[in-house]
Amino acid sequence: MDNIIIKTLAWVALFGVVLWLLWYQIPLDVWQPVPLSEQADAFQTDGFPKDIAPSIEQPQPSLARERQKMDSMQSRWTQIERSNSYNMQPDRGIRLTGEQIPRLAGASTIAGASTSPHTANTAASRLSIADRSQLDAIAPMVLLPGGTFRMGSDTAAERDQRPAHQVRLSPFKMDAYQVTNRQFQMFVQETQYETTAERIGWSFIFDHERKNWVRMVGVNWRNPSGSSHSHHPNVRAALESGIMQTMLDLPVVHVSWDDALAFCRWSGKRLPTEAEWEFAAKGGLIESVYPWDVPNRIGQRQENGQFFANYWQGRFPDGDTGADGFLGLAPVGSFPANRYGLFDMGGNIWEWCGDRYAVDYYRQSPLDNPTGPLEADGQTVTLARLTIRQEQGEYISEMINEADTVYLRVLRGGSFLSAENTDAGYRTTARGSQPQTLSFQDVGFRCVE
Repeated sequence: MDNIIIKTLAWVALFGVVLWLLWYQIPLDVWQPVPLSEQADAFQTDGFPKDIAPSIEQPQPSLARERQKMDSMQSRWTQIERSNSYNMQPDRGIRLTGEQIPRLAGASTIAGASTSPHTANTAASRLSIADRSQLDAIAPMVLLPGGTFRMGSDTAAERDQRPAHQVRLSPFKMDAYQVTNRQFQMFVQETQYETTAERIGWSFIFDHERKNWVRMVGVNWRNPSGSSHSHHPNVRAALESGIMQTMLDLPVVHVSWDDALAFCRWSGKRLPTEAEWEFAAKGGLIESVYPWDVPNRIGQRQENGQFFANYWQGRFPDGDTGADGFLGLAPVGSFPANRYGLFDMGGNIWEWCGDRYAVDYYRQSPLDNPTGPLEADGQTVTLARLTIRQEQGEYISEMINEADTVYLRVLRGGSFLSAENTDAGYRTTARGSQPQTLSFQDVGFRCVE
């Protein structure tokens, strides 16, 4: 009898201990304080709180995750803010340090405030072009029918892609290809235009060793990777004499939004609105994950080992396998066109759109032909004026004690640096943004009219 009582009491005690452990553990999981690092991660890199839909799983913060975010257009900006020194070729000059940190801002004087993507065709804003037919011969355009489509995504983790909403567009023409060095060279030869990167002396390159974006002296559209061609005594002569002929069918890069707009004014075209760009990328499909989707192949990134676009294969930034055939830029048209006959709408380079950027614009976008936020609603950043001047063969950094407040402009399409583990910027609904006066090795544009 005593043994039965003892055994019963032992089982009751054991059962009580299990219940106590369960009761103690559950509150620990549910109510334990959130570490500061996780609280900070609850905000997007543009400074706005995340508003993630409950159906979207939010990955836990980690060093690996931070590395994954490096190519996200929205996180690229904060990488630049954190950099205090910037990579240069040793024989190109001094190392730049101590740049004023750019910051989100709202100011009364904003560069390009009155510029609209639809003003590029006005006679007053057009530069001259000697023979438009020469440009048309190497820059064919595709007539798109316009119509109503569903823009954005209700399931995207990124707040700026929500909500999905109806948009109705008028017919328009779009370049079949991204603007190439060959086209841009025609523009420069006729107008003697100097890009932003040429004027200030530097542009942004992704440093694969440091796994970060860095400013590099002497990099511009003529010298996109900082190659030895930059040491040629006359770079323009080098380009025209054939040294750089292999570059002519690559998309032009290291062009700011301002540079792209200048090209459009010269050519009598304009930058696409963000709505036009997404409509074109979706190729007439109601639901489309990637620009190359067709009805019987939605969301596939390859078929029989063949990739449909130039982007990063592997985990960014650890290593690109080059399975698509390219480890950097690809000549335009290297991959099949989408259902509308447009090439490279996903990957290769990010493309400037005419619109100002605002994270919550989709909640107020009009139905018909939206052109982006108004001047008062577009997000801005304040940039210090950092210029490189050359003295006796050396490059000297010069910080002017002034700053410019400029709009963030929309970017679309992803690039050769976009990967699945960095949000796949080549998705049809993925959005990017950058200040309109900055330029990068994977940012270019195409035109519409």
